[in-house]
Amino acid sequence: MTTLQDELLSARTTGILLPVSAMKTQTDWGVGDFGSLTEWVEFLAGLGIKFVQILPLQETAPGTHCPYSALTSFGVDPIYAQIDAIEDIQHSSRAQEYIASISADIANWRTARPAPFAAVKDAKLKVLWQAYQTFLIHEVAARTARARAFEAYCSAQESWLRGYALFRALKDFFKWQSWKDWPTDLQNIHSQAVAQFEVQYKEFVDFFKYVQWILDQQLRRVKVFAQEKGIYIFGDIPFATNLDSAEVWAEKENYRIGWEIGAPADQFSKDGQRWGLPAYNWPYLLEHNLDLWRRKIRRVTELYDIFRLDHLVGFFRTYVFAPHEQQGAFDVEGEQNQIDRGYTFLSMVLEEAQGKLPVGEDLGVIPNYVRRMLVDLKIPGYKVLRWEREDNGWYREPRNYPVVSLATTSTHDTETLRGWWETMDINERRNIWEMISAQKTDGNIPFNLDTQRLMLKRVLESASALTLFAWQDIIGTLDRVNTPGTVGENNWTYRSDVTPQEAREKYAAQLTMFQTLLKETGRTTAK
Repeated sequence: MTTLQDELLSARTTGILLPVSAMKTQTDWGVGDFGSLTEWVEFLAGLGIKFVQILPLQETAPGTHCPYSALTSFGVDPIYAQIDAIEDIQHSSRAQEYIASISADIANWRTARPAPFAAVKDAKLKVLWQAYQTFLIHEVAARTARARAFEAYCSAQESWLRGYALFRALKDFFKWQSWKDWPTDLQNIHSQAVAQFEVQYKEFVDFFKYVQWILDQQLRRVKVFAQEKGIYIFGDIPFATNLDSAEVWAEKENYRIGWEIGAPADQFSKDGQRWGLPAYNWPYLLEHNLDLWRRKIRRVTELYDIFRLDHLVGFFRTYVFAPHEQQGAFDVEGEQNQIDRGYTFLSMVLEEAQGKLPVGEDLGVIPNYVRRMLVDLKIPGYKVLRWEREDNGWYREPRNYPVVSLATTSTHDTETLRGWWETMDINERRNIWEMISAQKTDGNIPFNLDTQRLMLKRVLESASALTLFAWQDIIGTLDRVNTPGTVGENNWTYRSDVTPQEAREKYAAQLTMFQTLLKETGRTTAK
């Protein structure tokens, strides 16, 4: 039987990278939701693309927008709930009255820059609580089919849902204090105090299970809709979660509390980088058959068709800082030991993926054995045009990229294609333009539709089975998703300046050019 992995690696396809939160529509509340994803899937299918990468959907804490530093590895952020599609809201007069009362706010949120995450999420949680009250009265009390479906969901997702819901309820109860500052007897999920809290505040704890049930249903419906349109959903698994997260609180044995993940010293950081994220207890993970990660992989394969393994090299070796130490070290020494751990992990991923396609984020300083293993296991790694160089420093010809790879012009952590072009050194621009156009130049090449077309075409002509472009690279804008190493309101709050309908008008020339390129390079799905 042909798997999705086989299908995608034997074809030539392309995808678009656009976070769900950035998907602007006429009906969202100022942050894209699963209704927005549905609308954009239909629009992108019309362009001829095969998959849409939406980045992580994990819930983040108030004031934190980065989904790679989330408060759960499993739970979806309530901000993505499509409010007008929730049956219990339609049946709740209080919910309808509340929505009406904030209609002016919603209208303002839709035009706000940056995207108003905090206000939108707070409002959605209030509406979801009112919906939940209606669900309890009309469904749970009457033991309806929907009530039984909710119970079945809770049972099926028990391995993570109970811990998440308890953690989330306790976070609200203690006004978002870290779990390390809670009363001692509540710091252990197996304590009598936690069991008593669960009984005493059952309605509140179950509310967070209800929200995840609603989100799960909505995302699954989008996935089915996307498949009908010939589109695959490309999700993401962050390498780690916050120390102050549901899994660290509920499953401490999987982590080395007090140890911190980071990166070795380099030209930019003489002491290395500390990421503020807890290190995994790899000996325990391996002794227990990688159970935590098996559950993560099973979860993402339920929700997505393709999934990105963040910080891939960390599965082979992770740079960690011991408590109170200024210098870090790799948590496993010796190349063969690192190879063995990576192979064990990736073999597990393929086993649990059951034919879905994993993609390895292998950017940065990566040992050669990592990329060799990816090819051997048919797991695509990344080929980012601006970072692919030959030994002599010249840009690598994309037609020489390996077939088992994903070629792209930028990532969510870089400048857009236009931003890179307009800020690069003139000698660099001369270098890459010669590779792209086969023309000598002094490097004074402006970014325009023709420049953009040739760069996109070069990547589309690559040997890579998969190609991927940020939405901003298709329309030729500067707005970026994230600037690593900085903290600010513009990180992770990017929002498209147009809805799909508006894009057809404002960016007609760019979209026509892109569709033509897809046809010329044999990467379109359009008939």
